[in-house]
Amino acid sequence: MFSSLFAIDLLIAYRYPIVTLEVDMYTISDLRKLLGLETANQVRNRISAIRGILSSCLRHGPNNQILITKEGLGLLGQLQELYDTGLTLHEAGDVIRHSRGVNALTGVHIAGSSAQNPVNREQQDQLVAILRDEIAFLRKRVALLEEGNLTPGKSEQRHEWWEDMKQEIDLS
Repeated sequence: MFSSLFAIDLLIAYRYPIVTLEVDMYTISDLRKLLGLETANQVRNRISAIRGILSSCLRHGPNNQILITKEGLGLLGQLQELYDTGLTLHEAGDVIRHSRGVNALTGVHIAGSSAQNPVNREQQDQLVAILRDEIAFLRKRVALLEEGNLTPGKSEQRHEWWEDMKQEIDLS
């Protein structure tokens, strides 16, 4: 009887092997130890600094426990290295976003330089001419302001709103 049960167990194990998926997920306490941090709040602050990038690496376990994948651990490690060089968490997060091609303010992926719209030579010359005109205008304005001939915000003599109406209405 013992041998037949053992044979059945072997048959079942052979036909239906137990499949284990090795997915490395790290909890906040695991990350605290791996990153060499003192408190769980430090880990949470680092997660929130790059939450947009970590969204694909972030999972929630039982009781809404935060779980991070191996890729997320790598990103948090990069953030910690940048933080250790003297950057703030926000600055370090911006560096990581920039290196991954993500706009720091909007979280939108930025296309590489090869995807930029090419500007032909004629359009570029027009833009340069407009900018030169604007610079010349601003230089004249600054010179007038420095001489005292022009008050800031007023390019000509002040004109009150009711003066036009005075001319239209004749009370005599």
